[in-house]
Amino acid sequence: MRAVVLLLGTALFVLLCAGRAHACSCMGPGQPCQAFGSAAAVFVGTVTDVRTRQPKPAADGEIDWTPRVFRLTVVQAFSGVAGTEVEISTGQGGGDCGYGFRRGETYLVYAYAGRDGKTLSTGICTRTRPVSEASEDLEFLRGLAGRGPGVTLDVTVARPPQDWKSGQPRQYSGLAGARLVVEGAGESREVKTDAEGRVRLSGLKPGTYKVKLSLPEELTTWKTEQEVTVNDRGCASVFYSVSDNGRVGGKVSDVEGRAAAGVLVTLVRADDPDPESLNANLVRTDEEGRYAFKSVPPGRYLLAVNLRRFPQPDDPTAAYPRTYYPGVAQAEQAEVISLGAGEAVKDRDILLPQRRAESVVEGVVVWEDGTPVAKPGVGFRDMTYHDPGIDNGIESDERGRFRIKGYQGQTLLIRAGSGRQFAGDWQRDGPMERSEPVRLTLAAPTERVKIVVTKLR
Repeated sequence: MRAVVLLLGTALFVLLCAGRAHACSCMGPGQPCQAFGSAAAVFVGTVTDVRTRQPKPAADGEIDWTPRVFRLTVVQAFSGVAGTEVEISTGQGGGDCGYGFRRGETYLVYAYAGRDGKTLSTGICTRTRPVSEASEDLEFLRGLAGRGPGVTLDVTVARPPQDWKSGQPRQYSGLAGARLVVEGAGESREVKTDAEGRVRLSGLKPGTYKVKLSLPEELTTWKTEQEVTVNDRGCASVFYSVSDNGRVGGKVSDVEGRAAAGVLVTLVRADDPDPESLNANLVRTDEEGRYAFKSVPPGRYLLAVNLRRFPQPDDPTAAYPRTYYPGVAQAEQAEVISLGAGEAVKDRDILLPQRRAESVVEGVVVWEDGTPVAKPGVGFRDMTYHDPGIDNGIESDERGRFRIKGYQGQTLLIRAGSGRQFAGDWQRDGPMERSEPVRLTLAAPTERVKIVVTKLR
């Protein structure tokens, strides 16, 4: 298996393809034939005018974030242009992927159809560029007249690098013999990748193609079916990143043999058992108490219930103390699960201790004089084992009252504020109010809490 240095060739066109994008992130724009193969219009034009329009909702409810519209006089058209002038919309520039056209300058433009199918847009994630920097593209485009009809489709199936932190180019290892089905233009073809994980299909009819990848159970990819549309005499590329499909599964039950439905099970590396770790995987059990982790890389792992990063209100997981597989309270006592590449480890059943008794916190938020704070902002976090760093907001009423459902043995940190709109300069004038959070360990069926808010200004 030889290494493949992969240059991802599809533009990740965040602005034009995702209406609510607020930051621009691009991959490489690909080869000229790819850009031509996917663009609605390709031409050389000179900018003559620009206007600004207000962002407006599209038919699908998304917002069109391409407020600048440039008018260009067509110098040479290669596809999708019938008249002598074209209007192209784009963003403001910077974080919204907008292209910085300048009046009076000439550009090679790759334009893409808007949501309405009528407007044309472009951005910095495309191969649009000043004509003085487009020699490679122009050589390809001006040679189209001598090319025969048909399109080319390149597919690559590869494994990602093992070490992403090395600072070296991303060396993908091609997966040989991967089975693919390519459907489109009324045809279906079954092909396999070569020794480098590649396959090229030439002379296809222009149109839309579905590429379907079949993998053995021990391998997985994010999306097994991809779709591309290719214009005549253009090309397209499809890339699959394939990884080991390690699987860990089992059942979670309590001491009475009842299925623990809806509890959160966490899988963490044995050498990094911190619940805040980014390496933690989380799934919930189904109605029968079963859980299943997929796409797990090889390694040594610990399984646990109530090793939560982001606890939620009314979470059934909180009904049980923290428990590691197979049914112990401490990580040092837990059984380590060793998982090989693509291996399936089954029947890792977790036995939970006695379910905790329920407890309800009945609270009220008041001012210093004892009068209730109307509809205060109230939040709490479960501090039983660690600080998750996130408060759960809960409802309150006009008399400042709130309720939190929990379980005896839990430790909660409860905060409250009036919700008054901030006024003035905080650095100069200081905060508007103060209230001390209440730390409470639930020990009875009902716990009562009063939080006092002090007005400072």
